[in-house]
Amino acid sequence: MRRLARLILVLLCIQPARGSEAWPQASWNPTPLADDLVLPMPCGARIAFRPVPVPAGPSPLDDRPIVVGEADPATDHSEFPRRTHLAGAFRHGNERVMWVGKYEVTRDQFAAVMNESCPAPSPAGRVPAAEVSWFEAIAFTARLSAWLAANAPDALPTRGQARAYVRLPTEEEWEYAARGGAAVGEAEFTARTPPMPEGMAAYVWFAGPDSASGRARPVGSLKPNPLGLHDMLGNVAEWVLEPYRLNRVGRPHGLVGGVVARGGHYLTDRESIRSALREEYPPFNPRDGSPLRLRTVGFRVVLGLVVTVDDAAPETFRRAFAEAAASRERLAEDPRALLAQIRRETTDPALARGLAAVDAAMRAEARLRADRERAALRAGLEAAAALARLVAVAHGNATVLEAVARLLDGVGPVLPEASRPPITAAREGLAARVAETPAGITQVLDAYLRTVREAAAEDEATIAAEARIVAEELRARGFRLGPELVALAARHMMEARRGRLPSAAEAEAAILAAVGIPHRRR
Repeated sequence: MRRLARLILVLLCIQPARGSEAWPQASWNPTPLADDLVLPMPCGARIAFRPVPVPAGPSPLDDRPIVVGEADPATDHSEFPRRTHLAGAFRHGNERVMWVGKYEVTRDQFAAVMNESCPAPSPAGRVPAAEVSWFEAIAFTARLSAWLAANAPDALPTRGQARAYVRLPTEEEWEYAARGGAAVGEAEFTARTPPMPEGMAAYVWFAGPDSASGRARPVGSLKPNPLGLHDMLGNVAEWVLEPYRLNRVGRPHGLVGGVVARGGHYLTDRESIRSALREEYPPFNPRDGSPLRLRTVGFRVVLGLVVTVDDAAPETFRRAFAEAAASRERLAEDPRALLAQIRRETTDPALARGLAAVDAAMRAEARLRADRERAALRAGLEAAAALARLVAVAHGNATVLEAVARLLDGVGPVLPEASRPPITAAREGLAARVAETPAGITQVLDAYLRTVREAAAEDEATIAAEARIVAEELRARGFRLGPELVALAARHMMEARRGRLPSAAEAEAAILAAVGIPHRRR
């Protein structure tokens, strides 16, 4: 026993400390942002995450419909657009969010978790950890999760009694984040790549001498995407959690395949870089049977959370499911109730199974119809807010034009006679534009009220819930005054449901009050 104790003491003496001095920030977060989530790692390392908003309704079963993929005859078997759904497991302020790794996991971060000795942070260690098999990426997430649970549990985000853990992203999570999520508009989200106003070379490491030049580059060297995430496209491709499936004309095919890497890498040509890019690889090297490692593939991590966070969660979900199912069953004659009665009375097992399948199909159809109606309501709210903003802008422009006209009226008499004709012409032009403003405002107000009336088919609770989602989206996209105008449009929709659609004058006054512009009667 004494010999064993001495041996342990010797090993402790020669083993480098796993809690070394904190690494310089530049080695793990070269472009810090105020709302980054920073978690500790072994050896004094750190890892940064970004909040990715996923706006959805208040129910525990509410999620966000998105379309992933891209139509291209050459890749439709793999990337054809398909509708799916996503939900954020965490709360960040008033938003539901995912926590997504801000950068690809670096060589130094990988070594800090997986090696027995601590690495010294270096510029070379800031390059993404590549030649890492899918199994090693999974092992990294398991070891880091266990280390955090044992050494820094209070640093982890929570919900209820559950604490976050580290995992690879799903394909849907990865693509939503790569496209820019709720921080971009619908057209930008469905585009081939997220917005890159300074050109692709400023955001993506791809093949060629004007970009990566055949090698991976340190993380965070280029500009981030609209969510503050770096190198989602290019640099190294990234392993995701689930296995590969073909695309069956808009849905995943039933055959399960190999492992998936997303986003392209430093040997991918510029024209092939796209958010939908997904590549299948065998998990094992066909030559020797070892886990497949590729110098062009690495990974980034996200934070996960169990769904049933406490003993009360299943009952909460059961009630939410029952409410969602009942919300679409308001007809005097309920076909599903009739089906349920027949199922209770039948003694034929085959007939009972068939009726159960019909019932499930009807539930799915009702849910799809509800999703479509909510999407239409969100579009109506956003359109109404945009029209309200046009009213406010027109009023602001008219005020400016009138001020300029008054200035010209004051300047004209003191100018030489030869200089007065251009001033007079400019004054007349301004007067004409000011005179046209009321008619233009009236036209926009008519469109606003028509949009409000047509989008007011849902109940008030649904209107309020969808308005919160649209407001979160506009806030994430940086639209100033957007949330206030969405709230106003929702209020007018509720009034329209009660048979009290505001007049044009009332709507105009409410819009100007919402944006803080004094209302002058026209």
